[in-house]
Amino acid sequence: MATLAGWLSKQAIPEAVIEERLLRMAAVLEQRGGERALVLQPGAGLVTFADPLAAVAAPQKTALLDWLPGQQTFVYRRPLTGWHPLYYVQDWPEPGDLLFASEIKALLAAGVPCRLFLPALEAVRRYGFLPAPWTAFTGIEVVPAGSLLRWQQGRTLVSELYDYHLAASEPGGEERKAAPEGKQTALSELDEILRAQCQGLLPLPAVPLLVLTDGTGAAALSAELVAWMAQQRAEESSRPLLQIATLAFAGQRRAYTRAEALAERLNSGLLAIQGVDAPEYWLATLSALEAPCALTWPLALHQALHTAGVESGARLALMGLGARLLLAPPPVPPLAGQESLELLHSYSALLHSRPTGLMLPVTEEHQLWTPEAARRLAEGPSWEETRHARRLARKTLELPQAWQRWRYLDLHLRLPDLLLQTAQQLAAFDRLTLVAPFTLPELAERLATLPPANEHLASSESLPGPPSLATLAQRYRRAPDQEAWPATTLLSAPVRSLTATLTSKTSLSGIGRDLLAETLAPTALAQTGIFSPESVEALKGRSRGGSVPRELVLVFTTQLLCKLFGATL
Repeated sequence: MATLAGWLSKQAIPEAVIEERLLRMAAVLEQRGGERALVLQPGAGLVTFADPLAAVAAPQKTALLDWLPGQQTFVYRRPLTGWHPLYYVQDWPEPGDLLFASEIKALLAAGVPCRLFLPALEAVRRYGFLPAPWTAFTGIEVVPAGSLLRWQQGRTLVSELYDYHLAASEPGGEERKAAPEGKQTALSELDEILRAQCQGLLPLPAVPLLVLTDGTGAAALSAELVAWMAQQRAEESSRPLLQIATLAFAGQRRAYTRAEALAERLNSGLLAIQGVDAPEYWLATLSALEAPCALTWPLALHQALHTAGVESGARLALMGLGARLLLAPPPVPPLAGQESLELLHSYSALLHSRPTGLMLPVTEEHQLWTPEAARRLAEGPSWEETRHARRLARKTLELPQAWQRWRYLDLHLRLPDLLLQTAQQLAAFDRLTLVAPFTLPELAERLATLPPANEHLASSESLPGPPSLATLAQRYRRAPDQEAWPATTLLSAPVRSLTATLTSKTSLSGIGRDLLAETLAPTALAQTGIFSPESVEALKGRSRGGSVPRELVLVFTTQLLCKLFGATL
């Protein structure tokens, strides 16, 4: 994850003033490690932290940023799949200024007011995560994935830079026909990109590689490839030490057995993380995310990364993020809607696993909030009305097939804003460098055009079907007499993938009773003035068997966030 911070002003602010504010931000960012570099001039300053492992984790074909001090121009490019989020504040502390950093905490350390943004909480409740460009704090935004941030002589502009092309067409407008050799070409391209990614891991000296997997899926495929390539080199000293880590909650013996088999096959150590039972993990998770949660899987992911990182001493963490979004079939019923707002409402409903016609009534939604918070929400903006959301909806409605619509929104929302951004922030918190081959932009763009594994496409104009990744797994086996892992499950989106496991198996039941009671007490709720105590009690009453409504998770994490950051309305 790129680590940097800066202050740009059209005023000739003295270098000493610029340096003092940058050093306050640097004090936050230097906790993530890296070699610091500081550049100053009147009215502008930039501090960066370079980590040699970052280039291995997410190699970039183009530079992330350009800074031309003589022309008073700064440009930041966020990759399409969502690597390297950058947070920024416009017109602060003076009109025309731009303050930016890799972490929100750095902006707050520079003096940016810490005020909670109520509409962002409603967006989290609706989608289960916080979509770009919003953050949980008023005035602080994040550059959306695939976008460009430009500051020039006091003017800030965010615009689209990259995009997926799911409905490829010929100049005449007809959808491109699938070539007979399409599958083999796609397979070769995937093989080449995966090999290039894993090749960079081999020469790293004494850097353990932590593989977080249930024994199947994209992370296991990448682990097989790394081990296979090391064996081909026949250089024992150059092979990174593989550590296989898995979540092994009660009733998940099959997942543990698969991870154990993978570890044995690769001659690697195995770490099993069992349960989420330490209250301090919630505090650490929210401190890293800098946003409330409506899902509990970030908590389990943090505990898995932290525990496995400490036990293995790893600096690199290998995950299969993005593969299911790129290859899995869309939900049923498919996305519909003739208007932008209707489409986004349908999408958010499907994320809740509800039929699109069963959206919660407005009155029930607002019961969560206090009367004052509900009034502010009614008067404030909604995420669906943002320029970014309207553009996504417009482009989604232009796609002809249901699976293309679902995938387009998933790749612009769930992949960067939920999966990859969350994993990056949690990995950086524990000084781990994240390796996720399937989220390399060039690989994601190639996979994005392939129909889902079970999509029946008989038309001659259809795109080529997905390549058989089982073929790649056979190539990467460590020895001919060893059975390859069932890579075909990747194409059918196994329910026991890492993401599904984290989403369905973690809950608030392991949180310390004192922390939970203190955070959700009526006095604590009254102090923040956001949530109705009566509604919170009703939500607690609906909790059964260790599973809680996502609204209660939102209340709990928002209350904790306010306490951690000292945020007010």
